[in-house]
Amino acid sequence: MIVLEGAHIAGMLKNRRLAQAIADVGMYEFKRQILYKAEQAGVQVLLPSRCKPSSKTCSWCG
Repeated sequence: MIVLEGAHIAGMLKNRRLAQAIADVGMYEFKRQILYKAEQAGVQVLLPSRCKPSSKTCSWCG
C-alpha cells in the first residue's frame, strides 16, 4: 500500500525563494508515475484529502 498526501503546490509556489525548486520537481509527473506503476504491480494507492489532519492521527489506531 502506498499513501500519497497531497500538497498545496500553488501556495508553495508563492514563496519566491522556493518557487523555482518546487516547479522543477514535477510533482504531477511523480504522482502519475507512482499511480501507473502501482496499477501494473497491483498495489493499492491511497490519496487522502488535503484537509485531513493525517500528521496528527495515530498510525496504529487511526
